[in-house]
Parts: sequence; structure tokens; C-alpha cells
Amino acid sequence: MSSRQPFEMKAIDPEGMFDPKPLFSHVCTASGDMKVVFTAGQVGMDEHGNVAPTYEGQVEQAVKNIGRCLEAAGAKVTDIVKINYYIVNYDPVDRPHVPIILKFLNGHRCSTTLVPVQCLAKPELLFELDATAVIPADRAAGAPTLPPTDTMAVDVVVVGGGLSGLKAGYDCQSAGLSTVVLEARDRVGGKTWSKTGAKGKGKVELGGAWINDSNQSYMYALARQFGFDVIQQITTGDCVMHDLDGSMHKFEYGGVPKHDPAEAENMVQIRALLERLCHEIDLQNPQNPEWDSVTLEEFITQNGGGPTALGTARLWTRGLLGCEPREMSALYFLDYVKSGGGLMLTRSDMKHGGQFLRIRQGTQSFSEGLKSLLKPGTVALGSAVRKIEQTEEGKEVYVTTEDGRKFLCKRVIVSVPTPLYKEIGFSPALPDDKQKLAFSTKLGWVAKTIICYDEPWWRAGGYSGLVQSFNGPVTIMRDTSSDIDGHFSLTCFSQGDTGRAWSKLLPHERCAQVIDHIARAFDNSSAAVNHIGAFEQQWAGEQWSQGCPSPVMGPDLLGNLGHALRSPFENIHFVGTETAYEWKGYMEGAVRSGDRGAKEVIAVLLRK
Repeated sequence: MSSRQPFEMKAIDPEGMFDPKPLFSHVCTASGDMKVVFTAGQVGMDEHGNVAPTYEGQVEQAVKNIGRCLEAAGAKVTDIVKINYYIVNYDPVDRPHVPIILKFLNGHRCSTTLVPVQCLAKPELLFELDATAVIPADRAAGAPTLPPTDTMAVDVVVVGGGLSGLKAGYDCQSAGLSTVVLEARDRVGGKTWSKTGAKGKGKVELGGAWINDSNQSYMYALARQFGFDVIQQITTGDCVMHDLDGSMHKFEYGGVPKHDPAEAENMVQIRALLERLCHEIDLQNPQNPEWDSVTLEEFITQNGGGPTALGTARLWTRGLLGCEPREMSALYFLDYVKSGGGLMLTRSDMKHGGQFLRIRQGTQSFSEGLKSLLKPGTVALGSAVRKIEQTEEGKEVYVTTEDGRKFLCKRVIVSVPTPLYKEIGFSPALPDDKQKLAFSTKLGWVAKTIICYDEPWWRAGGYSGLVQSFNGPVTIMRDTSSDIDGHFSLTCFSQGDTGRAWSKLLPHERCAQVIDHIARAFDNSSAAVNHIGAFEQQWAGEQWSQGCPSPVMGPDLLGNLGHALRSPFENIHFVGTETAYEWKGYMEGAVRSGDRGAKEVIAVLLRK
């Protein structure tokens, strides 16, 4: 019998005291088995060390930082029992922090203390808060591990409930192997996340959104299997180019933007060079020390690329990977686009291209569909894996989740991005090459803002909805409507350097900048501001993603360490979209990698 005591948290407002609702509670108690979380004081400083220039901005950033701390410890806002606020120049009449705190707490009331102070650690800091939280034992990281009789024994444990993990789990179960899938989030889907659109119409995609029906055969087969409706990406009408000098002009879909003629010709030459060279890459073993030793930016400059060619390359790398050309080797970029059929096809919205079809039901439906095919009770949400321990005999593996549950298995399939390997304790430690990948690769900075309207007013002006910008804040914009559902939207990507700069603004300022960009692109301010809903997702700020879509390699990594992406480590196998040979960074690559990982495990355990 378990000796654990039931966990209970209470908010108490004693009689004879003033009503503290809705901001806090006079007393909070917690009893039973739990883990206590203490955060350090969090201020309005972002990950780059930049302090927000306004008081409200600092409060927003401090609250965001507290949220990240809690999430990293496995805690939720509703686990908070005490918050301390430290405010410089506190004015009891003017309290702009209150609505921000209320939004963060979302109805949760804990005990609080406000401490006016003369100054904080730096003269520019105006606001600081810390929190104490308690996590029930059944969710607590580091809680006593369950006794051996409570350890669940299976053939295979899959770490991660995105497309690659669910595909691997389904294939293993279909082969007769007992398999569980452990997902850290409270949902399946990973970097696919679909929400109902404004006014309850259609779907908006916060993550991956496109497939095609030709060279993305795995995803299209799943779409047919699940009976999904596809929406062809609109490619009729004019596109808009936001040029280096800030000017905007129209150009035909599939054509060359109307840059300065000499600059346009130079860009086309560089594009043709990269298209030709990428097809020389061996996807099974990409090797070229010369291309791998320089960044893509250096490579383009060395080959005569001018300002427009470099600006266009930034569009490619931001749009495809959320990074800058200086952040990846030329070999990495050429290998990446070769995996999608070439530079032109990977970027294309037309037949065979990377952005040809969308899913009316939402792309998260793929993961939900795969989950429904798995045996009931074999997909565990809210189950972040923290330890993977291989026995000295080398025949068994223990997998421990954040809440202390243990699984004993024969094989593990790890389906998380390479940089997130650092979130798991491996025993014995991962080989050096895999550790170098975990610490040397980086995920891109990508945000999506979806603005919804009652009508697709831009089409009346002859526009397709496609906008490309060298300057931001929006890098790429597309029409992502579902006409049959009465859902009309523009999806606006903010990526790389321009996205990071934009992210430092307050939420209402970010939305306003996106809408202003839409207005200028389609020359219609009144229609642009008359939206009916806006959705935003920044993937770098999510604990279990930390960026998207695929880890990027700088110089001298792919040629030297690329082999380690897919190589098993004893009883542990590795999948994920970056490990695919074809369509890296896309849903297609994720599913193909899951298929590969399952085949590796099945071949060993069933000797097939």
C-alpha cells in the first residue's frame, strides 16, 4: 500500500478581513505529498540581457520569465502559493502591473506581498517578482520513484508525442510490441498545434501547416487514411515585395520581384548556383569540407552575391529555418533544401512544393488520428521524461518521468529535437558526438501571427496574399483561409533577427505592427485594422520546443557530426524531423523519421 497522503491546496480568506478578490488570497495552505519550487526573483530582462524600456514591458517580461521557471520545474500557475512583488517608485494610485498579473494568474489566487523598494539590482530595473509553488507528488519531478512492483514493463518506450514519436509508437504496436508514448505537454502534436479560428470558424495553425500530394507521400497517405479535406494554397493574384529600401511593389506569382535590374540578375544567378549545387549533395552522407567550413552568408559573398542576393538569402533561411545565413554552414543549407527536392521546390507553394496543400481539419489532427490508432492508455500526456538509464548488462532500460513514474523496457525511441537532449539525464552519458550536437545546434526563432477577417478583402485588390519582406516585422505572409468554412485569415511569420527584435515589444504593440504591415502591403489601412481576431505563437518561448522547425548547424558540424544524428546508442534510437533524409523540418520528415526508428527497433526485437 502507498503511504502517500492526498495532496490538497486551499485558498483561505479569513472572516473579519477585507475581500482580496480577484488579485490574491490572504492565506494559502498545501498538504500531502508534494515538491516545493522556489524561483529566484525575475525581472524584465529577456534572454539577450535586454531590459524592457517601459514599466509595463518589464512586468510582461518578468511574468513571462516566471512562467518559464515554473514550466521548467514542472509547475503550473495554479501551483503557486506565494508571490512577492518588488516595485521601484511604487504609486498606490497608479498600478499598471495589476491587469498583467491578473491575466497571468487567470483566476488563480495565491497569497502575495508587495514590497516598495528604492532600487533593484540594476538602475534600469523597475519590477521584480518571485514565486513559491507546490506540486502534487503525482506530478512532482524528483518525487520518490515508485516501488519496483509499480514499474511498468513494456517492450518500447517512445519519448515525445509529436508526429515522429506517434508514428514510431503506432508502427511498434502494429508489429506486436508493447509500447507506450510519453509526452511532456498536455496535448499531442508537438510543433503542430491547431486552434479554432475567430468566431468559431475554421482552423488556425500555430505550427506546421503544409503538405503536398506528390513527393510528401507519407503525409498525403495519412490525410487520405483519416479522410481529411485538403485546401490548395492560393497562387493566383499579385505578390508583394517589401524591398531593402522600404518600398513595396507587386510581382507575378512565381516571377522575380522588381528589384533594381542588376541586383535582380545577380540574385537569380546566386539562386541558380545554389539550386545546382544542392543537387550534388548526397543526402545519405553530405560531405564537402569547403562548403561546410563557411557560413551561407560568406559563401554567397564569396560567389559575388550583392545586397539583394543576401537579402533574398535571409528570406530563405528565415522562412525555412527561422535563422540568418550567418548562423548555418553553406553545406547545411544545401543539404536542407536538397532534402525537399531543391531550393525552388522547398520554397514553392505550387504542385510538388513544400507549401502546396493545407488541412481543413487542422494539422494537429494527424497526431490526434495516430493517437486514436494506438491502444487505449498507451499515450501519457504531462509525462516529461527526465532520466533514461541503461543497465550495465545492456539488456534493459529504465525511463523515469518528471513525476517519478518508472518504465522498464528493451528499447527507447527518443523523439525530441536534438538541443533538448540536455533536458534528459542519460546514464551512461550520450556519446561525445551526440553531446556535441545537443550543445552546438540551435533551433530557429519563429513566431506566427494569424489575423482573421470576415472577408478576404485583399483578393478584391488582385492580391494573392503572399508578401515577402526584407525588413520585417513580417518576413512572409500567406492567405490561409478556408473559404468553405467562412474562415479568412492571413498568416504572418516573424523570424530570425527581425522576429527577435519584434518579440521585445508588448503584445498589443506586436499585433499593431503586424496589422500595419498588412495595411501597407495591400494598401488598405481601413480593411486591415477591421479584423475579428488575432492569434500569436512564439515557439522559442515554449519549454518543450525552444524554437522551430529544425535544429540548425553552423560551420564544420554537418560533415563531422551528421552521422551521429541517426545513430543508435546501445538500446536508444533517435528520430525527429531533423534526422530525416527527405523533407527535413517538415511534417513529412517527422513521419519518415518515425517510420525509420520503428523499423530499427522492430528489426532488433523481432529479428525481422
